[in-house]
Amino acid sequence: MEKYELYLYKELLNIPFNLYDLIYRYFELNKTVKIAFVGGYIRDLLIKKIHNLSQINPIDLDIVIEGSAISLAKFIKRNIRDVNICLIKEFELYNTVELHINNLKIDIASAREEFYEAPGLNPIVKKSIISKDLKRRDISINAIAFEITKRQIYDLFEGINHIKKREIHLLHKNSIRDDPSRLLRCAKYSSRLNFEITRSSLVQAQQMINSWPWIYGLEKNRYIFPPGISIRIRMELSEIIKFDNLCKVISKLHSWQVIALLNKDIDVNYKFKRGLHWIRKLGGNEILYLIKDSKSNEILYERLFINKKDREILSQYKLFKSNIERNEKRYKYFSASNWTAFIEDNNLDPETIKLLISESIIFWRELFRWLLIYRFIKSNKNGKTLKEEGWEEGRKIGEEIKRLRYFNIDNYSKN
Repeated sequence: MEKYELYLYKELLNIPFNLYDLIYRYFELNKTVKIAFVGGYIRDLLIKKIHNLSQINPIDLDIVIEGSAISLAKFIKRNIRDVNICLIKEFELYNTVELHINNLKIDIASAREEFYEAPGLNPIVKKSIISKDLKRRDISINAIAFEITKRQIYDLFEGINHIKKREIHLLHKNSIRDDPSRLLRCAKYSSRLNFEITRSSLVQAQQMINSWPWIYGLEKNRYIFPPGISIRIRMELSEIIKFDNLCKVISKLHSWQVIALLNKDIDVNYKFKRGLHWIRKLGGNEILYLIKDSKSNEILYERLFINKKDREILSQYKLFKSNIERNEKRYKYFSASNWTAFIEDNNLDPETIKLLISESIIFWRELFRWLLIYRFIKSNKNGKTLKEEGWEEGRKIGEEIKRLRYFNIDNYSKN
């Protein structure tokens, strides 16, 4: 353990802006507090050391303090030097602070315990100490802390041993029951780090997903889910889409037989992976792609926090997918302008078109051309030009502008 403590100490001294020394100075002025670096930064430093992986570069910092998070953040802001930006964002509910110093993001949290009165409810929080704060975390490799005052590692759940074995291990038997979004985090770190979930953690996940009380209650024939759980699952998915590979994460959940966390109808085959690749390439909504063909719309709308606009997009997708497949002969000889009129006269959202393309429906190439080319082609003349040519103001001007635009679209498609 001592060699890792010395290693972490030397690495933490290299954090920009002399941040380690600044935090230690805060401790010297407040001798009763304890402060520790924790979470992903410590995990990644240890992975880098243990597995000799030079490409692992820790980015964001997590700090836990037995004391006031906002007091520490304000001290850093007052005393830091030679920076362009230093912003503080406080979250009073959990006594946490986001500190942004140039491009470095630091999360500072007051040590706390969390208690879940029922599955999926937001936790009850009370102030605590660092060792108990670690117990509220998701997996063992994220529950390792380095306490700066004694240069001591806290590893209550054998996180270092699990790093050595390349394992993802839940902290306790109710981890998934308390917060099912932790399963997304397991899959995320498993795919990102090439670690495997332990047998006991996998059994817990499977049992909980199969028996978990997803439906919190019914209100006016509408499914009501535990407050906060939809937001947590949605936020975790958004983080994965932003920083990781969603396809790999979904593949993990599928191989673990816990895909029902998101949508039990997902079949992770070649077509699914190809479609997910395309929706990402087109800049589309990857979360909508996961549920576009689900048979349990209302349930998933609540679980994944799908807003009204996105629900309308999914309805459009299903309606027009069915329409196009049923009327293949009708659309077979459509020109480029016919497709443009079909899409725009029906007010199809570009996100709907992206979903249809990713599904590789019949005529997806025509939809693709509209999305990337045709919708941006304009008429050579506008209303002002036509008036100058003698056209009377009214509907006919609009029709002429549309005719000229369609002419340009068809002309482009032939060249």
